[in-house]
Amino acid sequence: MNHKRVIAVLAVLCLLLGSAYAVAKLMPAVVDDTLCTGCGKCVDRCPEGAISLNSSGYAVVDKDKCTGCGKCTKACPFEALSLKTE
Repeated sequence: MNHKRVIAVLAVLCLLLGSAYAVAKLMPAVVDDTLCTGCGKCVDRCPEGAISLNSSGYAVVDKDKCTGCGKCTKACPFEALSLKTE
């Protein structure tokens, strides 16, 4: 009987984590070009490789790769990145 509760708890956790991931995908990082200096700290910090520098030297986010974790927003010393709903 006890193992059924463990399985139920694990199932609920999986659902919650899956829902959190789905919500995060709705909130990709957004770059404010007026604040971005092209320092590249966000590029180095992104665990998904979702940020690159464009030909002008400014950060660009690949919304398909971005998981909305927010690590880039914490890495940017100029607060040029934020998480927003589309």
